[in-house]
Amino acid sequence: MPSWLGDTLKDMRLALRALRKNPGFATVAVLTLTLGIGANSAIFSVVHSVLLRPLPYPEPDRLVLINEYNSDKNVVQTGVPYPDYLVWAHQSDAFRETSAYWNVSASDGIVLGGTGSPERIRATIVTHGFFSMLGHQPVLGRGFTPEEEQADGRHAFVVSDGLWRQTFGANPEAIGRRFELDGESFTLVGVLPPGFQFPQRCEVWLSTSALTKRQVNDRVSHPFWVLGRLRAGATIQQARAELESIESRLAQAYPDTNANWHARITPLLDDYVGNARLSLLVLYGAVVFILLIACANVANLWLARGVAREREFAIRATLGAGRLRLVRQTLAESLVVVVISTVVALLLAEWGLDLIVSLSAGSIARIDEFHFNAPILAFTAVITLATTLLVGAAPALQGSLNRQSSLRDGDRSGLNRARSQRLRSTLVISEVALTLMLLCGAGLMLKSFVAVSRVNPGFAAENLLTMHIALPDLQYPRIDQRTALLTRLLGEIRSLPGVSAAAATNSLPMSGITNWGSFNIAGRPAGDWSHSPSVEFRNVSSDYFRTMRIPVLRGREFSEAEVVSGAPVAVVNQAMASRFWPGADPLGQRLVTNFQGTPREIIGVVGNVRDFGLDSEGQPEIFVPCRWWNSVSIVVRGASDSGSVVPAVRARLTAMDKNVPLYQVASMEELLGRSSASRRFSLVLLSLFAALALMLAAVGVYGMLSFSVSRRTQEFGVRMALGAEPRDMLWLILKQGMRPVLLGVILGFVASVAITRLISSLLYGVSPTDPLTFSGVTMLLVVVGIAACYIPARRILRVDPLRALRHD
Repeated sequence: MPSWLGDTLKDMRLALRALRKNPGFATVAVLTLTLGIGANSAIFSVVHSVLLRPLPYPEPDRLVLINEYNSDKNVVQTGVPYPDYLVWAHQSDAFRETSAYWNVSASDGIVLGGTGSPERIRATIVTHGFFSMLGHQPVLGRGFTPEEEQADGRHAFVVSDGLWRQTFGANPEAIGRRFELDGESFTLVGVLPPGFQFPQRCEVWLSTSALTKRQVNDRVSHPFWVLGRLRAGATIQQARAELESIESRLAQAYPDTNANWHARITPLLDDYVGNARLSLLVLYGAVVFILLIACANVANLWLARGVAREREFAIRATLGAGRLRLVRQTLAESLVVVVISTVVALLLAEWGLDLIVSLSAGSIARIDEFHFNAPILAFTAVITLATTLLVGAAPALQGSLNRQSSLRDGDRSGLNRARSQRLRSTLVISEVALTLMLLCGAGLMLKSFVAVSRVNPGFAAENLLTMHIALPDLQYPRIDQRTALLTRLLGEIRSLPGVSAAAATNSLPMSGITNWGSFNIAGRPAGDWSHSPSVEFRNVSSDYFRTMRIPVLRGREFSEAEVVSGAPVAVVNQAMASRFWPGADPLGQRLVTNFQGTPREIIGVVGNVRDFGLDSEGQPEIFVPCRWWNSVSIVVRGASDSGSVVPAVRARLTAMDKNVPLYQVASMEELLGRSSASRRFSLVLLSLFAALALMLAAVGVYGMLSFSVSRRTQEFGVRMALGAEPRDMLWLILKQGMRPVLLGVILGFVASVAITRLISSLLYGVSPTDPLTFSGVTMLLVVVGIAACYIPARRILRVDPLRALRHD
């Protein structure tokens, strides 16, 4: 056995023996480090799963997502017309391959029939090469043939493994059979491997044979999102320039539909992550602070423990132990404590990860796909080594440097008091500064969340129930058929006990669904549809504004007769009225939309609704009578107990048509909660980490002062014996303890002013340097520091002076 290995094993045995003799110290150190290491392991697992782990597709770093935007129409992000995608695919040289998909589920989904009972499923129409581009082919059956990829060709579909098992019973004989999708016959040709879901939560993939000839040639709608794999050596900037050139040629060829549209290219992973990147990085920075605070606490404990072992080290040095040997022994003890803490932390991290996933409420993609794999274990090993050095380095060096003075001077304090006190104070200053930074971040997030929660969404969410129905296209091909069923269903719902109002819309607030369109104002110069203004359109039934309790500011809402007949009328919101008729009354004005040539008369103005989140301002909107939909969102206002409403609505709907499913039942309060899920996730975790840091900082201040007071017991006894007043003694101790606290507060305050600007995009309604938040958390930390100092001060004042003079 090599000598170094034998020495290491000997050091480890001595370390274990020393820790067994001090179980209280070992327990406190292990628990403190477990909190820091466990939090780091859990959050890093999330960061790795969401931000660092490559997407499960071939060459994921070359995969990009391409869509369009139109700043003139205030369209920030949308898809691409199918004929434009075909031009891109044929004329672009920057991409080795491209494919496109239309996430039908983003608006309504489709109805699957022929399996016993109809159900609404999440479906996507994909173009040629979609599965091969993502490196996944059906594990049962096959993919699409060229004949199945032609518009109005042979209809085929592929299903996910989950739907295959749940709906089709994993029966291989189902492959090749025909099933109804939206009332139209499709052949099931394949089953994709487990785990494949692109887009997320998709269950059925259709070939482009599902497109009608009108959709194939439609340059007005923008439904398709494009995937591209860059060629070797090609950059996103080059691809963007190439697509911009193609867009310019399309705008010249089709000015009415393609003018002012521009391509946007985003790495596919960035699209997956979305706005979660900054939140996760902030949380990871918070747990790094937690680990540093925990290390400072344990290092302080080790420094205090080193005082009692000074003479031991001095004797060992006299007997021949070198400085390196003494340092190695202290580091070995640190390593044992850190390794034990790491093992416990990893055992607790999985439970913590489950809690983190539940807190995210599905607001962060891939967060539930974590695994304790090699990168995470390697990270934990690095954390273990770094923590060992952070915890053990200062005590080891301090003890080795003073090994001779303990025997030579007979000093019972052993370590040079001034130097040791400065080191412990420095650690406390660091703890307090880091804690203040965390508290400021958590305080700003809390104030921001409160500001968001107080925002009026523009409607009353209480006692409002939402549900959806989907009408098969072939079974309800005509507008009057759909309108008749919906009118009858709403009448049945309104007659139910406890229901005060019911209505329907094609898009609920907070659903994330956009439905923009262009319009011109009659009597004003009309531009072509590429240059005319664009706003959000909402299709609603009669009683919609009363059911949602959206205030009608002027005029009136739609009557039942206007909805049934499709009267050319419209209602606009206040944002649109202020933008297009500032200082004037829009009632009686007429609009011409790009989807209906007959001018619509404005009959009402309603309040603004925050459709896309409480932190987004109300956008200009036009409401029109709803008559044409195949997917409908129903809102029902009733009593607080809505449990009996859903079965009754389902029974009424089944009696009308058993092939129409009812799905996605949720209260509007739930939808509001989901819209704030990402903010709540960041707030809860950051607040938890800030509270943990505050607790550790308080323990650190208490431990430092308690140790210092215990070492000065004789001095205090002399002072009291000579007549020192208790309040003078109390002030002396508090002044000694609060000096590092106040220095830490000052440093933390300055650092917080700089670092909180990094999270400004996560805040709403509050400045990143909000004075009330900064002053509030500063006062909180000062009060906690005073309390941590007061406890050991009170303890020494209760000691009898004679006993204090005899204290050793």
